[in-house]
Amino acid sequence: MTAKHLRVLKKRTAWLFVILTVLYVLIAGRLFYIQVLNNEEYCKLAVQLRQRQLVLTADRGTIYDRVGRQLAADIPTCSVYVHPQKVKDKFGTAKQLADITGLNEQSILKLLMSKSKFVYISRELPVEVGDKVKEANLTAVGVIREPKRVHPAGSLAAHILGFTDVDGKGLEGIERSLNSELTGQDGYAIAEVDSYGRVIPETRRGSVPAVDGYDIVLTIDANLQHITEEALAKTFETYKPAGATAIVMDPHTGEILALANCPTYDPDNRKGVPAGAWRNRAVTDLYEPGSTLKLMTIAAGLEEGIPATEVVATCTNGGMQIGRRRVRCSLHAPYMAGHGGVDMYGIIKHSCNIGAATIALRLGPDKLYTYMKDFGFLDKPGSGMAGETVLGLASPDTWPAIKLANIGFGQGIAVSPLQMACAYSVIANGGELMKPQIVREIRTKDGRVVEAFQPKVVRRVVSEATAKQAIEMLIGCVDDGTGKSSKVNGYSIGGKTGSAQKASTTGRGYAPGKYVASFMGVVPARDPKLVICVVVDEPKGSHWGATVAAPVFQEIAEKAMWYLRVPPDMPLEQDESAPVGVTTGKVKVKVGAGHTG
Repeated sequence: MTAKHLRVLKKRTAWLFVILTVLYVLIAGRLFYIQVLNNEEYCKLAVQLRQRQLVLTADRGTIYDRVGRQLAADIPTCSVYVHPQKVKDKFGTAKQLADITGLNEQSILKLLMSKSKFVYISRELPVEVGDKVKEANLTAVGVIREPKRVHPAGSLAAHILGFTDVDGKGLEGIERSLNSELTGQDGYAIAEVDSYGRVIPETRRGSVPAVDGYDIVLTIDANLQHITEEALAKTFETYKPAGATAIVMDPHTGEILALANCPTYDPDNRKGVPAGAWRNRAVTDLYEPGSTLKLMTIAAGLEEGIPATEVVATCTNGGMQIGRRRVRCSLHAPYMAGHGGVDMYGIIKHSCNIGAATIALRLGPDKLYTYMKDFGFLDKPGSGMAGETVLGLASPDTWPAIKLANIGFGQGIAVSPLQMACAYSVIANGGELMKPQIVREIRTKDGRVVEAFQPKVVRRVVSEATAKQAIEMLIGCVDDGTGKSSKVNGYSIGGKTGSAQKASTTGRGYAPGKYVASFMGVVPARDPKLVICVVVDEPKGSHWGATVAAPVFQEIAEKAMWYLRVPPDMPLEQDESAPVGVTTGKVKVKVGAGHTG
């Protein structure tokens, strides 16, 4: 090596030494910064990397009926998750998980091939399955305990209760409308994890406890709900309608004791169920009530001083001319002479359109509009159930005479079944509109009442004298009129049939051959305990309320009187086909013991 080469080598060595010295100083400085100057911050970061905040899930509140029967509650389940990028043996892990869980191996493998940092293998698995997954100690696979919403009574009261999603969020029914009350507030705990993100149990500390959601006590009675659903299902099976609704209400408190819709569904098994099946038709669906609304027109007439026994109209098969339109009674065939002279009793008994139209014309648009509003038809009922719908009326100063007449007998106005139940409760309780209630109490898990809902009078609509007269008219309709098929042996029954054409979907006129059959009834009529509303949409084979809806009322009323232990207020009629000494006034109900509180 020449002297020149030696000088170059020494020079390069010197530069290398300088560079290494600088690097050493930089590294040492960085280490000094990390370990001395910023030690606290980096210690915190290290702790964070090996610690995890665990969510302590709050228990969702339980939903009960009025006497404490569970209708919706949580049960413990497990969810299995995986960190796909940390799984080394994906094929082996997929096979093991498939063997333990019973899930498809290829489906699991597809999840393990995911580029996501976190995926669920499956949720809502039995707890024992989750325990087996834990015992397998699979790399990057974990198990979370989660609640699952179940309904001990199956599909009972499905449209009232609704359902939740897999994360426990209410999507329909009471689960939705009271979701915040039911949900509660999650807590958390701190625990260390291993290199695969698995929690080391003995390291758990520093927890903030969860606050459980409130329990909800409904006004419904599970046994009455069963009776109502069973009766409604029979007419649904017989007449194959598009839908049907039945409501049982305490007219004095506004409490809804039962509410059923058909078609129904199982909230625990909604696969393949069309979305419309879980719609609560009692509050969402509007229909023209037809003849059942005549009672409200009559009550308004009584309140405004029209005598109940005054002959207000002469009904003939020729109908009643109003401008260029003619009003007729739908029950009239060409060979029938009409109802003749009718007073208010006759209007209800025979369901006379002409008589009701005459009363409406005498009242005038402003007064009839006011009474329709006072009876609750122009406002949402405020029951606490999700989806309440209302359709108002145009200003009365725009009504032509034919519209006024039509509203008088239940056409040109749309109501919900719940609104009709509330309106008939006005007559049953002596003249007051009650706010309908589906929730009785909100309380903590240990039974402490947070909020108790008391009966609320919205307004007085008619006097007690008017209500009493209207009840007698309803009794006449059942005893000698269109409502005979609603009779219950041993009890006074007041009721009104309805058979209304359905409005066309085009917005003009009525759909040919499509009707809504309904019945509104009170039992016992002379000391009302229940108002029962039955609405059947587009029945096949018959569209008359007396044929399709009244028998549903009859079955519900008969079984309800037995179940509630309401003594008969009328003499029991002897069945001539029964053995001597045996009467036909009793009915057996295949439900649990007890009665409404």
